[in-house]
Amino acid sequence: MNEKIIQIIPAPSNLMYAYDGGTAQPVACLALVELADGDREIRAMSLTNGEIFEEQPGAILFFESDAN
Repeated sequence: MNEKIIQIIPAPSNLMYAYDGGTAQPVACLALVELADGDREIRAMSLTNGEIFEEQPGAILFFESDAN
């Protein structure tokens, strides 16, 4: 796998991710990634154990609404 992160931006404060039936967690940032074939895609990244940024493959992304 020869991928390269081109740009990282902060995620919107209400962008969350969760795995099926899991607790919602905030997305920390969005990464623009260049794939080996030259295509580009945006990936959601989050903190693991409060210290390592990782992609969350297979997670469901959603915007949390403010009910107030």
